[in-house]
Amino acid sequence: MLISAAIILDSAFNKWQSNANAWPMFHHDSAHTGFSASDAPNTNQTLWRFHTGGPVDSPVVSDGVVYFGSLDDKVYALNATTGAVIWTYTTGANVLSPAAVAEGMVFVGSEDFHVYALNATTGAYIWSYKTGYFVDSAIAYAAGVVYAASEDWNVYAFNASTGAVLWVYTTSGQIMLSSPVIANGLVYVGSEDHYVYALNASTGALVWRFKTGDMVVSTPAVAGGIVYIGSNDCKLYALNAFTGDAIWSYTTGGPVFSSPAVVGGRVFVGSCDGKVYALEAESGVVVWSYQTGGMVSSSPAVTGNLVFVGSNDCRVYALDASSGALVWSYLTRDMVISLPAVAGGMVYVGAWDGCLYALDAATGSLVWRYNTGGVVDSSPVVAGGLVYVGCWDGNIYALNASTGTMPLDEFTSSVVWRFTTGNKVLLSSPAVAEGIVYVGSYDGNVYALNASNGALIWNYTTGFAVVSSPAVVDGIVYIGSEDHYVYALDAFTGALVWRYLTGGQIHFSSPAVAGGAIYVGSNDRHIYALDARTGALLWRYRTGDAVISSPAVSGGRVFVGSCDGKVYALEAESGVVVWSFQTAGQVASSPAVAGGVVFVGSYDGKLYALDAASGKLVWSFAAGGAVVSSPAVAGGKVFFGSHDGQVYALNASDGSVVWCYLTGDMVVSSPAVAGGVVFVGSYDHVVYAFGSP
Repeated sequence: MLISAAIILDSAFNKWQSNANAWPMFHHDSAHTGFSASDAPNTNQTLWRFHTGGPVDSPVVSDGVVYFGSLDDKVYALNATTGAVIWTYTTGANVLSPAAVAEGMVFVGSEDFHVYALNATTGAYIWSYKTGYFVDSAIAYAAGVVYAASEDWNVYAFNASTGAVLWVYTTSGQIMLSSPVIANGLVYVGSEDHYVYALNASTGALVWRFKTGDMVVSTPAVAGGIVYIGSNDCKLYALNAFTGDAIWSYTTGGPVFSSPAVVGGRVFVGSCDGKVYALEAESGVVVWSYQTGGMVSSSPAVTGNLVFVGSNDCRVYALDASSGALVWSYLTRDMVISLPAVAGGMVYVGAWDGCLYALDAATGSLVWRYNTGGVVDSSPVVAGGLVYVGCWDGNIYALNASTGTMPLDEFTSSVVWRFTTGNKVLLSSPAVAEGIVYVGSYDGNVYALNASNGALIWNYTTGFAVVSSPAVVDGIVYIGSEDHYVYALDAFTGALVWRYLTGGQIHFSSPAVAGGAIYVGSNDRHIYALDARTGALLWRYRTGDAVISSPAVSGGRVFVGSCDGKVYALEAESGVVVWSFQTAGQVASSPAVAGGVVFVGSYDGKLYALDAASGKLVWSFAAGGAVVSSPAVAGGKVFFGSHDGQVYALNASDGSVVWCYLTGDMVVSSPAVAGGVVFVGSYDHVVYAFGSP
């Protein structure tokens, strides 16, 4: 059941059209004031979270290697003992399909419509076949044949070695997540047309079909001549494997997406009513049920006397198979719909927090965790209802400002678009102007992308990494590079207008533009003022150490930090020092200026509020870690992140805490505030949006 992304985008865009609902470049504007007229949230209510790696689906384990897919478009192979990456392979879209491993190959589906065969040792491409739509269900292998179901309504059989199509059977509806199961010379699978199908495994001919009361996304289990399968009509069915006749059914309190496991004469299955059930396999009589805190879409795995299963309450559970008693549970950071894989005394399971977990099967203690995606220290920008942000995974992401990702169907969603650069996007914050997104990459390029679809318009190659954030004014893009130069590029063609050589790398410092001049810091310890039109030097001021802070310009003054621990106020026209304030650590944070107050962070763990006229301390707030994040000011509040993993909202008048939110790692990204929502990235690979719908 597809939801129209266009309708959702159109309705969302209506909210975001005013200037107060935009934050189009680093620190809001070309002067880097860090101030927005937007409303700001009074609580830390999470509107949405986007994990750059994407939710992780069900892993499989073979010969000491864990294979799994993620909604970051990749297939991963990790060392099962340590979690070390062996290889990754990038498909063209989300990988929700659990893999099959056989004949030295990994077979997996993707939402780019393809079924892939990859070398299990190296990840090298062997063959692929393009179906008519998403391939989200698990791949099955038997006797040299690969079986796959697609949302194009078809079940496929391929020669495992060559990828040649052996047969195709068309059902009457999409095959969403129900996966082919091979037993008794038959292929069993469910469809959204409400039917369970049994097909001849050699020819694909229909043997029988059974109609349930709703869509079938559950994967069948076959044991003792019986097919067990769930339906969205809330029932679990037991069918004769050879005739399709109903033997029994049991009605749960919600749709049954979960796929049954049959062990020791019992059927174990989850339901959207939040329960895990154990039923007698012959009669369907309930032996026990266990209530979790959320829907159970995950499929149970049974080993020994333990049942392992995930829940939408973010937990992985181990239950006693005989009694249903809780043995242990482990809390992840998002819902768990993955089917656990159990091997070598460990439980491997994916979560929607973008992580694959390896847990001790006996105790539930964490052995290792692998986080897909990449660090987000780029600062988000907001324009036209979209959030643009860079990531260490090399991508620029465009997200819906209201919802984060856009729904593709009732089970999956995707970003509006993403563009992959040649290296990580480290710290560089995008800028949006005239329908174009500009951003730097560690591959040394400045990119110009179509803001609507991410198509490349132009790129300009500097001499080294570009970590600085661009500013766009009057058709010119200003940006620094670690090749020591400040560049002015034509915003529409990428042609070089001028460049100016400083005495050191321009690392994090990003040009501020005001009054016909640009202001930028360099690792050579200087703050530079250059003519915006020609690049000619107007003045420079030497601090006591490298300047990686980005200047802010307000009221005829330039405010900037230095690694010498000071915050400086300089006359914008002459560079003469008006005042300086000494902190107890390096100042990499970029000042925000609002209401006659300068707000800035320091490596000493404090956020400072200084009088803009005199530099006198108004107040300071001690966070639990260094404050490199540059503050944003909106709605009478100051927002910033810290190395302690928190995002803070403080009262701008007195520094008292309004709210804080703990992410999974340090926060270097600088918040953007637009449309009453705070957007910020974290080293935990997640982009967060705080506010109300």
